[in-house]
Amino acid sequence: MIRKVENIFLDFPGYGCFACDPNNSHGLKLEFFADDEKGEVFTKITPDGHLQGFPGILHGGIQCAIVDEVAFWTMFDKHKKIALTTNIGMEFISPVGLSGELTVSGKIVREEGRKIGVDVRIISPSGKVCTKSSVDYIIPKKQVTMRIMGKERFTPKFTQYLED
Repeated sequence: MIRKVENIFLDFPGYGCFACDPNNSHGLKLEFFADDEKGEVFTKITPDGHLQGFPGILHGGIQCAIVDEVAFWTMFDKHKKIALTTNIGMEFISPVGLSGELTVSGKIVREEGRKIGVDVRIISPSGKVCTKSSVDYIIPKKQVTMRIMGKERFTPKFTQYLED
C-alpha cells in the first residue's frame, strides 16, 4: 500500500525548507510517499535545468539535498521524532540527467538507540540506480533540539516529536 507521508512542518514557525516546503518559491517542493510493503519512503522529481551542475546533469549538491530529505522523512515516518543529520555518504555511480522523472527512495537499515541509518538511492527514469547514499541521524534530547532550533518554535503540537 502506498500512502502520502504528512508534512508536519507546514505550520512550524519559520518553516521554509528548500526541499519540502510547498510555499518556498525557490525550493523543490518535494512530497513523500511510504510503501509499507517495501518498508521504503520515496519521492519523485523531474529536475529543472537551473538545478544542473555540468550541462544536462543534476548538480551533486542538489542530489545530496534530495537524499538528505528522503532520508529524514524515511526516519520520521517510522519514529515520529525530529532527528539531525550527522553524516551523509554519497556514491555517484553515473550522471543523473535532467530529462525525465527520478525516483528517490530510502529505507532504514540501522537502528542503535537514538542513532538511525538510512540508505537512499536516486533512480533514473529507466530504472538505473545512479546514486547511492548512506545517511546517519541522531534523535537528540528535547532540550538539545530546542536549543538548536529555538525553543519558541515548539508549540504543543510539535513537542510530541521531541525525544525526552
